[in-house]
Amino acid sequence: LREMNEERDSFFGATPSSIGDTLMETPSGNDDAGNQHVDFEKQLLELKEERQSLFGFSQEEVSAWSTKGGNPHSHSSAFVQKIERARTAAQQQEVMTKEMAAKEDETTTLTGTQFTHLSPQGDDISMVDVGHKVPTQRVARARSGVVFPPAVMEAFEVVAATGDMVGPKGPIFATAKLAGIMGAKRTAELIPLCHPLPLDRVHIDIHLKGNKAIIECECRVTHKTGVEMEALTGASVAALTIYDMVKAVSHKVRIDETVLLSKEGGKRLVGAAAAAAAADGE
Repeated sequence: LREMNEERDSFFGATPSSIGDTLMETPSGNDDAGNQHVDFEKQLLELKEERQSLFGFSQEEVSAWSTKGGNPHSHSSAFVQKIERARTAAQQQEVMTKEMAAKEDETTTLTGTQFTHLSPQGDDISMVDVGHKVPTQRVARARSGVVFPPAVMEAFEVVAATGDMVGPKGPIFATAKLAGIMGAKRTAELIPLCHPLPLDRVHIDIHLKGNKAIIECECRVTHKTGVEMEALTGASVAALTIYDMVKAVSHKVRIDETVLLSKEGGKRLVGAAAAAAAADGE
């Protein structure tokens, strides 16, 4: 009985009221020996049933626990292996339970904290309230690209002094820069949940590398919220303008990926600012 109790404690943790502790209590002189024997048998039976329900032992294995006929502590190798498999399964189940709980916590955090435009239930949208924040200087940089097929490269002249491509509609890159700046200023009209920002500066650089126009847009603002959407919008609108100005020659022009390069000034940093913060932390 003590061995079975110790085995149960190894699974579920020892408790002050364990059966082993109860057995160690000194019975009073008035206790009836017959009643003690009945209590002992009842406790032993309860442990056997609990053990059987946990491991699903066969009747042969259950009979091996009997104190009648033979050594009650002698078990077959198959019995021992089944014990080990059951323990392994219990450990794996515990790990899976912890992983599932962690995923649930992560989902709750994402819904309640990171998805700030959504209600906790995910069934409503709103513009984030930034009224309580302190204005800081925010900077964001984004990049996009436009890949030209050979027909476009042959059709347009590249001015060596400026690096611009010139066509019937005029200087392509200069026009795209102007369009990108205008687009960045009107981001809140295009992206419904963005805050209108009084931009301090918008700078767009476009240069040709091989048959690809590389567009980089930098936006600055002193405000309570980030300016990355303005940078992404500026780069995207500039890329679309280039497409519009060369599409008469070929529709095989491809707008390449648009990506946020860096973001600084808020709680969440991206790019070089994030790397510098991590280095300082080390």
